[in-house]
Amino acid sequence: MEKKVYVCKKGKKSSVIIEDITVQIKEGATVVMGFAGIGLIGPIVANTLIEQIPDIKEIGFITSEYLPPISVFYAGVLKHPFRLLYSTQHNLIIGICEVPFQVTTAYNDLSKTICNWALSDDVKAKELVIFQGIPQRGIIDDYPVYYAAEEIMMEHLKKFGITKVEKGIIVGPEATVLNEALMNRLNAFALFTPVLEIPTPEGAASILEVLNKIYNLSIDTASLIEQGKEIKAKMLELAQKAQEYQEQQQLPGKKEAYTKYFQ
Repeated sequence: MEKKVYVCKKGKKSSVIIEDITVQIKEGATVVMGFAGIGLIGPIVANTLIEQIPDIKEIGFITSEYLPPISVFYAGVLKHPFRLLYSTQHNLIIGICEVPFQVTTAYNDLSKTICNWALSDDVKAKELVIFQGIPQRGIIDDYPVYYAAEEIMMEHLKKFGITKVEKGIIVGPEATVLNEALMNRLNAFALFTPVLEIPTPEGAASILEVLNKIYNLSIDTASLIEQGKEIKAKMLELAQKAQEYQEQQQLPGKKEAYTKYFQ
């Protein structure tokens, strides 16, 4: 079947601002988008890539009228909350958004802008990848990675030992970017892993191990795994304290004394 492909129009309320126009992005780049979703998988993965890829360089940012009134800073230096970086060695564009948008419909506008730039003559990106956590309660002992992808990507992803998700939904900014990519020539896929409702560095570590295989990276995930163990230990301690408190409340005579206190 013959197709005619058009570069999508940009959003009306958002823009990509490239501050360093000396950086030449090679054709066929992969766009990695780290959004601040549940478990903060996206920002943790993106930040770790930024910290460990030697030639990574900040090239600009994405702005939107829908961004919340939040600023971020590192070591006292103010940073834009939605930054774009590029590695020439790995031909990776990394977008990191560290704040959630106030209006969910903002993501539709944002996704158009991202894809419009990624497909422009200045970039000509080939792939787009996002991450999303699968929320679970209690302690998580294992962090397998799953994928959902456009059909053209599935045979390629199978080679790396990850399992496809048979059926499900993706929500939030990740979904709008993927939906936009389905309508243009970007090859998009999503990676999933179990997460808690708090930052889950162990899940991010599992995804980074998969990215190491797919894109021939050498990201060290040991520190993330240690952070995950610390979080798990704190959760177990809090759960134990909650259990002890509950048991104390159930001791004989405890309820009567508590009632008399308010008489």
